[in-house]
Amino acid sequence: MSSDTVVSVKSVVWAGRILVFLGCAHLVITLLVSADHVPGWLGGELWHFPPHLDDLSRPAPNMGAFWLVWGSFAVPLGLVGALVAGLGRRGVVPPAYCGAGLALWALVGAAVFEPSPFLLAVVPAVMLLTARRPRGGR
Repeated sequence: MSSDTVVSVKSVVWAGRILVFLGCAHLVITLLVSADHVPGWLGGELWHFPPHLDDLSRPAPNMGAFWLVWGSFAVPLGLVGALVAGLGRRGVVPPAYCGAGLALWALVGAAVFEPSPFLLAVVPAVMLLTARRPRGGR
C-alpha cells in the first residue's frame, strides 16, 4: 500500500467517523429537546391521533417530534458513516457518488434551512471526494 493510499484511506475513515458523530449528535440533541414526547411514543400515541391533525403539513407535536428524532436522518447517517469508516479500514474508497450525494444533500439542506448544522456534512463529503483523486505524479 503506497503512502498516497494510506492518506486516502485515513481520510475515508475520518469522514465516516464524522458522519457517525453527526448522526449521534443529532439523535441525542433532538431526543433531549423532545424528551417529553417519548413516553407517548412508547404508549402508542403515534398510532392514533385526532382526525383534524391527520395532515402531514401540520403534524401533531408528538408526531413532529418523532420525525425530528427517530424518524430523521440521524440513524441512517450514522449507519452510512459506520459503513464508510469500515470500508476505509479495509482500504476501500467509496464511489464518488457517495461524497457527491452527501455534498448535494448538505448544501441543499443548508440553503433551505439556515442557520443549521447541515454545512458540517460538507466536510466529510469533501474528504470522500478528495480521497478518490489520484495523488502524486503517477
